[in-house]
Amino acid sequence: MSPTKIHGAVAALSAIALLTACTPSGPDPDATPNDAKSAEAAAEPVFRVGSVSDAQATKSSAQESSSRATDSTESAEPTSTTASTPEQSGEVVETGTETEVEPGERISLSVENAVLSDISITESDHPRIDSDPGVFFDTAGTALEAADQSKKSADETSAEPTDESTEDAKAGSSTPSESASADAAEPTAKKDSAKEKHVVTAPDDAAAWVSAYDLVADSTYDLSATATSADGEEHDFTSTVTVAATDASPMSVRTVLADDQTVGVGAPIVLNFDSTVAKQYRDDVEHRLSVKVTDKDGKKRTVEGSWAWLPDNPQSRLHFRPKEFWPAHSKVSVDAPLKNVPTTDDTVGQNDLTLDFEIGRKQIVKADAKSHRMVVTRDGKEVMDFPASLGAAKSPSYNGTHVVMSKAADYTMTSEQWDYETDVRWAVRIHNNGEFIHAAPWSTGVQGSANVSHGCINLSTARAKQYYDSALYGDPVEITGSNVSLSTSASDISDWVYDWDEWTKLSALD
Repeated sequence: MSPTKIHGAVAALSAIALLTACTPSGPDPDATPNDAKSAEAAAEPVFRVGSVSDAQATKSSAQESSSRATDSTESAEPTSTTASTPEQSGEVVETGTETEVEPGERISLSVENAVLSDISITESDHPRIDSDPGVFFDTAGTALEAADQSKKSADETSAEPTDESTEDAKAGSSTPSESASADAAEPTAKKDSAKEKHVVTAPDDAAAWVSAYDLVADSTYDLSATATSADGEEHDFTSTVTVAATDASPMSVRTVLADDQTVGVGAPIVLNFDSTVAKQYRDDVEHRLSVKVTDKDGKKRTVEGSWAWLPDNPQSRLHFRPKEFWPAHSKVSVDAPLKNVPTTDDTVGQNDLTLDFEIGRKQIVKADAKSHRMVVTRDGKEVMDFPASLGAAKSPSYNGTHVVMSKAADYTMTSEQWDYETDVRWAVRIHNNGEFIHAAPWSTGVQGSANVSHGCINLSTARAKQYYDSALYGDPVEITGSNVSLSTSASDISDWVYDWDEWTKLSALD
């Protein structure tokens, strides 16, 4: 079957169905003493595990066109519908037993005679993935925000001291819960700490819990929960949930970086898909990704960062960048277990992907169109200060943070707009709009005093070679003094053109 999506309102309807199936009725006035004893015996918590899918609910046309990534307040209230109440497929499950579900569905959990808390669902083969936060529903079928239920946990987390040797930062959207392995990625979700996502408590009238993300085909999940009965006793519950295989078509994902590559402090992590990931499935993809940063000795570094879905080109592009540049001389490990993860109604991820690369020295270029100079600093020390010529008035260079994308010792520059074809040496591409840093012996006489290029940064041959030898993919190049600025739509790497608030809004988990 094809993977499906359930919006908040649909899940709320499912919660009502769960309640219908599992909420005990009131006392029977004709009950005998034996019946009373039976009722007393039945007061032990009774757990029901099921799944929620489109086959169990009827969505309105508005629900069909909406995305789970929308603000939760838009879908918190159940939607009125003339369709029949969704059938509840949950069955009574004893702790420690196994439950089978279909791919693309979500797990539902309810309990009789108790209150649910501390629910966790983790994927056995990928412990670094966040525990699914899920959503609690009260007896009216209204979704309850897990983050609101655990504000205390969030406050306690934010108060924890940070090791002075780490980079000071809050968490990005790329990190697993604290219950995961010790070498899990450091950042946590932008809005919810690991504790917020993992430790949640339902209010007294809670009826059910439904996982937030679609289940991945051919996978095994560990479900655990605690239920507190009326006498205050806590009852632990565990279940193994196995997901069947899928016949959906595969969609591959690849990265532009290579294992063991050394890059500059502005290098983004880039995941390119071979087709378009539907918007309603992007949170399913993103929540599985983790990024771990350590120093050269393997000590954990905390780096604030976020994934962002850039405009399709025409395939989907998912980038990760830190809020500030990467800390120099670091190691970065990326885990992207995307095999069988739903990407559209008819496709799933083809492959898992891992990546281990290094951040080199912190080298930053600053080129000023007004002073006509290009200054290079490395780990805070000035190592080059060259006279340069930037873009002329009719073809200006662009203000903003560029990133070294590639370089070539010999390169033929062509332009239909300006009708030229020129062979140059020591060419370092810094943007897809045609901007390079390169040797231009023909403009040496005005380098340092005038801007005459078609947008590039012109240097003498010797100086261009010196810079070329030092340049790494991902080195920032900051241009100022021009009358035009970079846009976010003109390059494969426009990550640093966005301000941080704009960038984080491109996350499907925002």
